[in-house]
Amino acid sequence: IPVILQLIFKVRKAIRKKMPTELEDRITSRLHHRIINEPIFRDGPLQIDLQPSIVNSETDADEENLEGRLDLKVSCALGYETYFAIEAKRLRVSLPSRFFSGVREYVKEGMMRFVTGQYAPFMQSGAMLGYVYDSDKDSARKDIERQIQISSQELKLKNPINLKPSQILPDYPVDETDHNLEDRPFILYHILLSLKCRH
Repeated sequence: IPVILQLIFKVRKAIRKKMPTELEDRITSRLHHRIINEPIFRDGPLQIDLQPSIVNSETDADEENLEGRLDLKVSCALGYETYFAIEAKRLRVSLPSRFFSGVREYVKEGMMRFVTGQYAPFMQSGAMLGYVYDSDKDSARKDIERQIQISSQELKLKNPINLKPSQILPDYPVDETDHNLEDRPFILYHILLSLKCRH
């Protein structure tokens, strides 16, 4: 996991948004392109997939069994249910008619999908990737922390109920939250990346 997160920081400076309100899927596609050219992914043993479908293994084959799509899925051929999931959301976007903080979506449509088991149902960790469109990472972090405190019961957060510096990458700006799920503990890593416009 530290290798994966470090690579995101390594390639981040080359990632730009083409438009001030560009959707995060296109940015994640460019991030994926940069990562697959790194030796550990280009030559193995790791593989990173862009927006793969998640299949519910408990559903009968005759029924609709897609759980949705992840933004990025890192695997190493150790089994179908063994992977590291990364979900990306945009934050602090100035739309034509309003300011979009994106914090509710980050928590409700990002973090919660790990907590409910929709993403990474058998794993003990995953990651949230926040693209900060106005580059104000401090405000984005404070907004996220405020929202997770409001949603702490839903998120099944352990104390302390806040973003705390990651223990696995203490020299990088990575935060983590600890969740007490019904069948396992779960750590969610949080990375905020500033995005500049491509000129």
